[in-house]
Amino acid sequence: MAPVDAPTAPGARPAEAPAGERTGAGDEPELRLVGFGLPEAARHRLVEVGIEPLEDAEHDGSIWLISTRMGPDELREVERRIPDHDGRVLVLAHTGGERLAADLVAAGAHSIVGEGNEEAILGLVDPKQQPTALLSSFERRFGSVSAGGRGIDAATGLPDRRSFEQRVGTLSDAGDVPRVALCKVFSDQWTALQPDPVVAVQRRRLATALAHVASQVHAELYTTGPGEFGVVGPGLSTHDLDRLGEQLVAAAGMFQHQNLPLRLIIGHAGIESSSDPEELLQLARRALEVAAADGARQVLGAEDLSMGVSVTTELEAAIRLLEQVEPLLPEGRGHGERVGRMTAGLARRPGWSTAAVGRAQLAAHLHDAGRAGLPTEVIAETVDLEGEAGAAWRTFPQRSADLLRLTAGREVAATVLAQREQWNGEGFPHGIRGTEIPEAARLLAVAHAIDQALVVEQLGSSMLVQRLRERAGAELDPEIVELVVDDLTAVLSTRA
Repeated sequence: MAPVDAPTAPGARPAEAPAGERTGAGDEPELRLVGFGLPEAARHRLVEVGIEPLEDAEHDGSIWLISTRMGPDELREVERRIPDHDGRVLVLAHTGGERLAADLVAAGAHSIVGEGNEEAILGLVDPKQQPTALLSSFERRFGSVSAGGRGIDAATGLPDRRSFEQRVGTLSDAGDVPRVALCKVFSDQWTALQPDPVVAVQRRRLATALAHVASQVHAELYTTGPGEFGVVGPGLSTHDLDRLGEQLVAAAGMFQHQNLPLRLIIGHAGIESSSDPEELLQLARRALEVAAADGARQVLGAEDLSMGVSVTTELEAAIRLLEQVEPLLPEGRGHGERVGRMTAGLARRPGWSTAAVGRAQLAAHLHDAGRAGLPTEVIAETVDLEGEAGAAWRTFPQRSADLLRLTAGREVAATVLAQREQWNGEGFPHGIRGTEIPEAARLLAVAHAIDQALVVEQLGSSMLVQRLRERAGAELDPEIVELVVDDLTAVLSTRA
């Protein structure tokens, strides 16, 4: 197979000799890296891993590292200069700067690295770098979240996720921004979509116990997913929620998991962080993720988040890019998440490790992120994709691979790079064929074809099977197509 970053798409830069790389007296590669607005702590971390930022912004062929902490005027000026720079452009994003990072990528930057993860930049010259933190962050956010329902959650008897989100939005719209929390049970058995009967009963009892504790301070409890709960606390302060969180943790500890007290993780956010309901929920989710990853605290408020929480910053910035792109796609919003779920479902077979399934889902979920920054009509595919428009469109797999390689690893990058390769060798960017195409990319291609047929063509099940078989052996791996056809109902159930 061709190298992950081989320059075959129009406008792609050679990754086997990235812009900004040089070789010193020995064999160790060095980086010519120019920093823009880098905070002192970030400079120190770069120096610690052997990267000395340069001051000469005009250094020919250098890598630019642009901090989202720059002032608005300076940032706009650097953003304006990105298209004229002949080297690679990286964004160093701080927590809260995800939207700025996404805007810089749309302007032509190649990759996003979160503050605190500066070592990932070494991946430009060191193929041994195998980052996993972004995958862990992705799995915590998307791996076991249920699709939600309407009204009452059947498993717990509590109001469901949709009710939770609507309640937060209603209070915020009325000017009474509540403090919200997300509480997650730290157990695979308790968070399973279909737990065993004993756990199912215990989960309902836990929901009742937590709801009782919350009601003592006039807070409301909702079920937001398997083993996950949302709390709405109108009028509660950060201190109030910290104290309530400790009480909820203690209540959960009365239940057993493998002869140990059940562990509950809680993240919360309030008006001190944001008055926007959607952002409020995102910040509570972020605090939950950080508490789960850190392990030192079971209750964490968004106001206490470290400014160096790099991996969640990188994921949030990538999600921001999808939010820019997906409304323009023929498949619409949620396309990446649907394709990711189906790809993971197909990958859960003998021989696939949990980590490999996670990498496949991450790649499939974010496969279109590299479309950000392309002309709107090209993203939306409303023009004839020939000539310059077609050349621009065919760059997006390479752009997606560039975006993810440093923080998600080469296997994820290889998958998104090969997403448009075809079984018969007539795809792009490399024209590889058959089993030369990474298996995760072949799964992604079939999942993409299913979502496209259901959303764009609005085909029913029988016509979907016919369409997949028409494309099998030409564009799609025929064995994977038959795997889907043999168990279509199960495959489509993972798409929700």
